Amino acid sequence: MNTLDRYITTHANRSILVVALCLISLITLFALLEELDDNQASYGLREAALYVLRTLPRRLDEIMVYSVFLGYLIALGRLAETNEITIFRVSGMSPWRIVRALLPSMMLWLVISLVLSEYVAPGSERSAEVNKLQAQYGEEASLRRGGLWIRNGNLYMRIRAIDKNGQLHDVTQYWLNQDTEMVQSTFAKTAQYNELKQHWVLHSGSTTLLTKEKVSKHPFEELIWDNPITPDLLASQAFLEPNKMSMLALLRQIEFARTQQLGVSEYELAFWSRALKPVTYFGLTLFALGVVMGPLREVGMGVRLTFGIFAGLGFKYLQDLFAPAAMVFNIPAVIAILLPISLYWCIAWVLIRRNA
Repeated sequence: MNTLDRYITTHANRSILVVALCLISLITLFALLEELDDNQASYGLREAALYVLRTLPRRLDEIMVYSVFLGYLIALGRLAETNEITIFRVSGMSPWRIVRALLPSMMLWLVISLVLSEYVAPGSERSAEVNKLQAQYGEEASLRRGGLWIRNGNLYMRIRAIDKNGQLHDVTQYWLNQDTEMVQSTFAKTAQYNELKQHWVLHSGSTTLLTKEKVSKHPFEELIWDNPITPDLLASQAFLEPNKMSMLALLRQIEFARTQQLGVSEYELAFWSRALKPVTYFGLTLFALGVVMGPLREVGMGVRLTFGIFAGLGFKYLQDLFAPAAMVFNIPAVIAILLPISLYWCIAWVLIRRNA
């Protein structure tokens, strides 16, 4: 890295850091106020602050890409205002050479984002949700979760609660035949996963068989239930939304969803959004350089920030638009994630080529 690269990297990192601190401070304040709006008497300032603190890695990861984009707008805008970009160009530095000078700072923040999303945020997020429920409802926290439904072929099952040890409580299974008629139901007070034999053992329940002639009920103390879903998969479904999971957890959820013959799911969208994160970062980096060299070359910092905020919001709204469209129209998840990114890439490419 030569002197010019270090100079641009320093300016970029400084601006990105300031933007990230400002955004995360605002988001944290609003999140704390939202948590304090909870009507539970046992959920006070201390509990709300701990919840917000534990969810901070996920919130930081979510705003990181926009911090990088706004940071580049500010850093490159300052260089344009002082005519330093003009000097770079006159000295023979092409726009693509400036892009290469921006890559070290982009990679730094991308790595930070990946570490947060894959290793820090999922565990802290799950801990935050569990502790929040315990603060609100005490020992009955898991029972207040509202239950979890899963499907596996002709089996539909409702789980009332899952504890921290992976044990299921109040399990109700509904078995259907090929004509979607219920032929059997099973209820168990608890269910424990046997890791050695890789199956579930239902405890203290009964099975009800339904035929055209009669209905018979058979109690049991233990009953084997073969199913590919593990306690970790169930816990992730119960406590974490797809965008809060790691890529490994998302892959497991996707594999399980395929066994249930489901279409495009939120787990696939979340996985491809995470997998294509480097493409997103690079695309917004190009877009920031393109608008600074083009339409925002001679405007003030206020206009540049306003444009950056609306451009970032526009990117997010496009992502939020194509995601449900993918599930409704069965569009491949990777296509739905790539469409808004491709649009910004194309605009950036045109702007850079026009001013090259």
